[in-house]
Amino acid sequence: MGSLAAFILLTLSSVPRGFRAIPAAGLVLGISTQVAALKGMCVVLHGMHHRHVRPWELFVDEEVMDDMSSTSDSPGHLGKKSFDSFGSSNSYEDEPWVVKYQKRNLVRKVFDREVWVQEPALRSIQDTIFAQAMLAALVSAGALAAVFVCVPGGYFY
Repeated sequence: MGSLAAFILLTLSSVPRGFRAIPAAGLVLGISTQVAALKGMCVVLHGMHHRHVRPWELFVDEEVMDDMSSTSDSPGHLGKKSFDSFGSSNSYEDEPWVVKYQKRNLVRKVFDREVWVQEPALRSIQDTIFAQAMLAALVSAGALAAVFVCVPGGYFY
């Protein structure tokens, strides 16, 4: 938003046309961050080789683990497996971590615990998302910069 405001102010002023392209640098940063965020990746964490811990990784209760082991170890207990007909669905709404995660405030969700990315395939996917975000940012910022540089100066400022 700041770069767009700078584009407009510089276009309306008597600044030479070449200086009007300077806010494109800020626009590249903002657009690339936004495109990566829309795909679920934080570019800051990507640069540090980190990722946020997922909600289902955060709330692993011992009682849930004990409950799972007691039902699977009990003799004569024939529980349904995930591939059984009319068995469990792929719904996670009944999981205990859903309610706990929804109760957390936004600041806790944004500044959650981080772990180092160990999986090379995940790192490759993140690199691809980052490259796509940068390409989209460069193309769109270049197009906007070309428009604002080509518009005649307003000499209002």
